[in-house]
Amino acid sequence: MTRETGTQHDMLNQQPNHDRRMRIIDRLDEIIVQGAKNLAILNGGAVIAMLASVQALINKPEYLCLCFKTYALRALICFLLGAFLAAITFFFHHGYVYRTYQDTNTQMKWKKIVWGILITSATFALGGGSFVTYGIWKAI
Repeated sequence: MTRETGTQHDMLNQQPNHDRRMRIIDRLDEIIVQGAKNLAILNGGAVIAMLASVQALINKPEYLCLCFKTYALRALICFLLGAFLAAITFFFHHGYVYRTYQDTNTQMKWKKIVWGILITSATFALGGGSFVTYGIWKAI
């Protein structure tokens, strides 16, 4: 004789789907945290490298500085924006994780914001690297 009612049986059937959804959210949470950390380190290191290279170019001949200076400054701006976006990802990520057990539409909106910021940060990192590469190619 079973003691389960219809409602309990439905809840037990929904439990595996709920558990799977929570595991996916936990994995996404870890991916977002690690991705934001890595982008912050990548862009922050690139900012330091660009500042060092600009400082080294200050005492060089005029033609080298003029060719590379604009590209170096553009790359520096891209890397700075990328590092800033990676840093603020954590604030928006908190909003995403906080709403995990609440309204799904609000949670999806926060997830899109977080992923959009991460993709934009990665795009700035690639853009900065492209400016550096093109600037070096043009200066040589």
